[in-house]
Amino acid sequence: MSGGDEDDKPTVVLDLNALKKQKQKQEEEMVNIVNDLEFNVGEDEASANESSEDFAENFLNARKEVETKQVPKAATGSITKIKVILFDLQSDFFKKSLPNLPKGLDYKLINNLNELNQQLRIKEFQIAVFNYDGNPKAVNQLTAQIKLKFTHIKTVIMAKNISPEKAKIHAKTPSGASGYYQLPLEAQKLMKEFVRIYEETRKKGA
Repeated sequence: MSGGDEDDKPTVVLDLNALKKQKQKQEEEMVNIVNDLEFNVGEDEASANESSEDFAENFLNARKEVETKQVPKAATGSITKIKVILFDLQSDFFKKSLPNLPKGLDYKLINNLNELNQQLRIKEFQIAVFNYDGNPKAVNQLTAQIKLKFTHIKTVIMAKNISPEKAKIHAKTPSGASGYYQLPLEAQKLMKEFVRIYEETRKKGA
């Protein structure tokens, strides 16, 4: 088997059938999950991931800092060229939230797995954003697969009841995200999170 053969094959990051079955199952559990959000992690599941831990550590102070700091103009100008994937799984959360998102970014609103697959295969830096409240288990599965197979994609998990402690634990798991954001949406705070991820990635040359 040659490397050239591997490169010629289309990469499929998601097991669509498994996710569809998971989606149906989660519909029945949705109400309880949203009312009592918990990251599905345990100490035995945790695996060291230095970059995710760094992101989570930054999360501990990010919301305090953003109250007093403005997003640098230079950074804002750079990140407006970046694609931000908004994946609406089982909801229209991002569709309804568009007016509250930072202005001027290149958003890609996606609500089906096939289109998400196609977008992820574009080999350029992108930030994929997921609403954890919508379907925690499916989001965990998605972020784990993306981190494993698409290192040029950075992920952000949003949730209403997220906490710095939960973010730090979750970041150590295979599903650990590049960034975490506590709802409700505030454009200035979210922009700062996007800029932080973009700048961190650029410094590492990823």
